[in-house]
Amino acid sequence: MAIGMAATSEILGSQGELPGGSEQLRLHFNESPYGAPAAALDAAAAELRNRHSHYPDHECSEIRKRIARSLGISTDMVAVTNGADELIQLISLTFLASSHGRPGTVAVTDQTFPGYAAAASVAGATLRTVPLTDHRIPPAAVAAAFHDGARLAFVCNPHNPSGTVLDRSGVDEIIDAAEETGAVAVFDEAYIEFAGPEHDITLDAVRRGRRALVMRTFSKAWGLAALRIGYVVGPAELVEQIRRTRQSMPFSVNRLAQHAAAAALDHPEFVTGVRERTTAARERLAKGLEAVGVDHVPSEANFVLIRTDADSTAVANRLAAGHSVLVRDLAPLGKPGFLRVTVGTEEQVDQFCAALSAVLSHTITDIESE
Repeated sequence: MAIGMAATSEILGSQGELPGGSEQLRLHFNESPYGAPAAALDAAAAELRNRHSHYPDHECSEIRKRIARSLGISTDMVAVTNGADELIQLISLTFLASSHGRPGTVAVTDQTFPGYAAAASVAGATLRTVPLTDHRIPPAAVAAAFHDGARLAFVCNPHNPSGTVLDRSGVDEIIDAAEETGAVAVFDEAYIEFAGPEHDITLDAVRRGRRALVMRTFSKAWGLAALRIGYVVGPAELVEQIRRTRQSMPFSVNRLAQHAAAAALDHPEFVTGVRERTTAARERLAKGLEAVGVDHVPSEANFVLIRTDADSTAVANRLAAGHSVLVRDLAPLGKPGFLRVTVGTEEQVDQFCAALSAVLSHTITDIESE
């Protein structure tokens, strides 16, 4: 399903802010309810106070060094951007351009983050969608897309919106196909911190010299979504190509974001704590959904995909209007009847489950008639 920029904005804005935003339960953007490390906020405040009139370091030198050190790789294997969204666009422009003026094909899974398709559209690329298998990425189908001519693939892992993860054999199968065909496999791991270090499979492959790009962000587990800072790691020659494309927007990563992210990396225990609390809340959500009688897909991320067995748009609208609970209706992404729900705190989980139970206590006819 090809989705352009206008459609992406429509999806993201379909459940915008309601009056009294501070009282809403925001479970539609996968934001962390646990904030960011105090040291990161202090670093951002100091930069704003003392250097607000200075342009940021366009090379992002210090934060690149800090990321490289934390991951055990060299600095030339890291590029930093204004959030993962800019990175997706830069990667598309970098690897889908053609010396003959004909952009290539990009493979993405169906019913996933619309930013991939939007970036492909801006690059003028052809989009090839790969259907999911039981809410999971089928590695063989992604590999087949490479062998059929796709020059780039975005592989969301953990997958958004299902929350499922690839195992080692699946990652290897995709990378093998990319290496055999000279294509670029991009693993978007925005939510990988919630899955735990045992799922750092792609990062381990990159450390061993495999041809893959791994995207990560400070927006989710690190709680710095407002500052917009993401990064990619991979073979130095691929990363350098991305950095050359980025030269047209040299000051895109602001000073506050660079310094906050660097300070955050000094506190890896913070993410460990967020992961543990999220895991406990996710298990509580699973039990709550079972009590309500709602099916869900087991997730390794900070969100859960649920099946409503009703008009998901009507359910989402009733949750918002009647209970001030915002969730992501997936009907616009081609998954009618499904909602994606962010895993908040345990208290927020209970609030959501109570609201969902109240909404679903009405008959489907009642919901659809409103």
